[in-house]
Amino acid sequence: MKTAAIICELNPLHTGHKRLIDYAKTLADKVICIMSGNFTQRGMPACADKFSRAKHAIAAGADMVVELPVAFATASAENFAWGGVHIAKTLGADCLVFGSECEKLQTICDCADMLELPETQLKIREQIKKGSSYPKAVALATQMPVLDQPNNVLALEYIRALRKLHCNAIPFNLQREDNYNKLQAGKFASSNLLRAEPDLRAEYSYDFVTKDIDDTVEINYKNFANSFLSVATKEYLENIEGVTEGLHNRICAADKTQGFEKMLDNVKTKRYTRLKLQRVILNCILGITKNEIEKYKIEFPPTKTLAVKADSLALLSEVNDGTDEITRRADRLYATLTDKNIVFPTKLVVL
Repeated sequence: MKTAAIICELNPLHTGHKRLIDYAKTLADKVICIMSGNFTQRGMPACADKFSRAKHAIAAGADMVVELPVAFATASAENFAWGGVHIAKTLGADCLVFGSECEKLQTICDCADMLELPETQLKIREQIKKGSSYPKAVALATQMPVLDQPNNVLALEYIRALRKLHCNAIPFNLQREDNYNKLQAGKFASSNLLRAEPDLRAEYSYDFVTKDIDDTVEINYKNFANSFLSVATKEYLENIEGVTEGLHNRICAADKTQGFEKMLDNVKTKRYTRLKLQRVILNCILGITKNEIEKYKIEFPPTKTLAVKADSLALLSEVNDGTDEITRRADRLYATLTDKNIVFPTKLVVL
């Protein structure tokens, strides 16, 4: 039995995700989604809880959904990919399927080759010293225009992680439509657009998805984050994962009386992108320290199965089922943010 792994967020699931799952089903007998839990790589809460989104994936054709632990789900593209590929390898996936803006997988592989060159790493460090963020530094150092697109960057990190972890899963790239973020009839829309424009959900997503979306959870989170950071000390922030080069001083000094977005504007620099800052702030709230992340990379946390089809229970034999401490902290936070008084299932959801 061949299995295909898809590393995803489904925040929310839309017709483009269904296209990717359908493509994976042409390559393998079973499709496993390795999905972010209640918080995502944006450093923000997901628009629906992880068990609801796991059900969405099953309804769209996946056979099993396992959780990417929060320590990796809310990390940089490099660590996000590393965590996802680690799970794919553990599950014995035969192929890794992903979407990117790039037409040819070989182009992504060529970028990965270039990043391994010492002279490229030197150029990246030079760009960072000049104030560039890491993604911008990589794009400038490699002079590869494909790295200006976010899903190409993730695809690149998937290839690098496959190599670093000696994972035998064969990569397959499905080119995304060129207008995921544009409004053209009959085409696809991004999750980002669907979160921002609820009126478009009926056209680009599904009823079984839209009914579970909670638009208040991110608003509640931003209000909570501002309150939390208002009382956080420099000593506490200094040990948090992602806090470097005096960032804790900038966070403490930022004006928090004008709302979350204004506070981010106060802290943001060329080197610290908005998305990176959002991830750092979530780390602060969850108390994710540098030491914890290093420990997780050495001793990978257990992987929780969120949902599985009744005819795919055999897939469970490969899962080291459980929930790590950071993910438990994130789940407790998410439960306090939602207006739905969510109660997470204590048993595996079998559909």
